[in-house]
Parts: sequence; C-alpha cells; structure tokens
Amino acid sequence: VYIHWPYCKKHCHYCNFNKVVQQLVDHDRMTECMIRAVKGLLQLGHVKTVKSIYFGGGTPSLCKPDNIQRMISAISQCATLGDDIEITMEANPTSTEMEKMGHFKQAGINRLSLGIQALNDKDLQILGRDHDAAQAKQAIDIAKAHFPKRTSIDLIFARPNQTIPEWSTELEKAISMCDNHVSLYQLTLERGTKLHKQVQQQSLHLPDEDIIAQMYENAINTMRRYGYQRYEVSNFAKQGAISQHNLSYWTSNDYIGVGPGAHGRLIIPSLEYQRYAMIQCLSPNHWMTMVEQGKLGIQKMQKQSEMERLTELILLGMRTPAGISRKRWDSIASPKLEFNKVF
Repeated sequence: VYIHWPYCKKHCHYCNFNKVVQQLVDHDRMTECMIRAVKGLLQLGHVKTVKSIYFGGGTPSLCKPDNIQRMISAISQCATLGDDIEITMEANPTSTEMEKMGHFKQAGINRLSLGIQALNDKDLQILGRDHDAAQAKQAIDIAKAHFPKRTSIDLIFARPNQTIPEWSTELEKAISMCDNHVSLYQLTLERGTKLHKQVQQQSLHLPDEDIIAQMYENAINTMRRYGYQRYEVSNFAKQGAISQHNLSYWTSNDYIGVGPGAHGRLIIPSLEYQRYAMIQCLSPNHWMTMVEQGKLGIQKMQKQSEMERLTELILLGMRTPAGISRKRWDSIASPKLEFNKVF
C-alpha cells in the first residue's frame, strides 16, 4: 500500500511531484478520506495480506503521528499485516519533523527514508531545500537511533556545476554517516520547476553527459567497495536492508495507491480478475470530495492488456540485476506467447 500525503511546507526548486503548499491543513478530514479510500480499495481487490506500507508525498512527516497510526490500524482491519511488515515513511531532515520520530515509531513506522539530497549548503540552497548540511547529519543520527538498520537516505547527483571530485568526496562523507540503505538519483530537470527555468536561462549549468556518466560509474564502484549491493538502478543496500516496498515495484507486483495523484496496479476479482492501472485525482480538495461521495478518489481506471503488463514487466525488471525470470513471465503471458520468441 502506498499512501500519498500531498502537503509540503515549501516548493523545492527541482520537484514536480503532486504536492500542495498551504498553511491550514485539515489533517483529520484528509486522514478520514485516506482511511475510507484504502479500505475500499483493499475490499475491491479482495486483498488478504499487506506486505508493506509506504507513506510518501509531499511530506508525510508533517502528518500527525496519531493519524499515521489510525491509517495503519485501518489497513490492519481489512487485511493481515505480517510480523515482518515494512512500514516506511519519507521525512525531511528539519528539526520540527525529527522531534516527532519517537512518536512516529510508536505509531507503527519501522523504516525511515530521509530526503538528504545534498551535503553542502550551497547545493541545498540551489535545490531549494529547507535544511542545511549540519541538520542533515543530525537527522541521520536521530533516525538511526530510532530506526537502526532501517534508515535510508536519498542523494541527488549531477547538480549544477557539480564536479566528479566533489561528488566522490560527498558520497564518501554520506557513507560515513548513513545506515544500510542509500538511494542515488540523477537530477532530472522537470518543466515548471524553478531549477528548470534557471538552467533554461543559463543562470545555472548542469554537468555534461560524460561527466554525469562518470559520476554514476564512480558511485557504483564506491558503493560496492563499502559493501552495498545495487539491487536496482538507483538503490543500494547492505546487510539485507533491501526495501521490500521498492522491490515490489520493480518486480511488477500489485500495489494500492491512495491519496491525491497516487498510482496503483490491482487485480479486481469482480471484473473477471483483470488487472487495472489506477490514478487517483490530483487535487487534494477534489480528491477528498470524491472519496466522501464514495468514489474512492479514482480519477482514471484502465484495464491492462497482456502486452501492456508484459511491457511494464520488462521496463521495470530490467532495472534490477535479477532481470525477469521465466516463471514471472509465464505468470502473466498466455501459453501462445513464448518467452524465447520475445527475447
């Protein structure tokens, strides 16, 4: 289950995720709608067991811990949560959010994903982040204290004017601080963002493609040297700290997406056991109204053909070292569509 909390304190300069910045948030109304929507979708899919829950956003660490607990409890009322269930929450490394980590742990969160993004103040300002490098280090320490072996950090590379030596030094510094999971994302310029406009106007300049490629290659080698397994293009783990939720995406398993703009993939028994791709309404206010009207917040729902499912399996599976097994292929493909004739 993926739950999208759409509210943020500010707009980061690189981010085009579905998010809303507003001072007054009706936490209880949004939470009630999340509960109604997730219960409805679990029932629609006849879901018996939930293997992972992921609170993303937006900034879900701005949500009240009691409301996080209510959402987890609601899911447990409709499906079995295994003893080893992974319940992740994304968080920003600001002091306001980190003060609540103990409460989030009591609410049921057992894994944290910290949006560090950079470890120098200049680049954090370019990215429009709401923290500095000192707060990032402090946040990692607090997170590891509450979620040992289950704290992940995100870093962005290929930032404006970034050099290979600077990136290598920063990555080494991050590894000295972090826990057992790191996500390394190449900066993507998204239309409509402040950073995209700055690059278009040439007030900022990105590294050229060869330098970016070398940054990535160097990162892979560095992570391997410190014992991290690259289990997906951007995700690295050691000592078995692979994110089970992330892995479910790359292996093209079913998942429920709840909240404004969330996506999902779900087999629906009442509709001839066909698999449907679902997109939730983008606007938080409109989404809540839809849920209150009994529509589960679904803006678009489209049956996936066999070829669409297999294409998705290829696109996702090829991001992992395991690739695509014949068994997984055969679980989707009809007998007439043979694995060997496609590859």
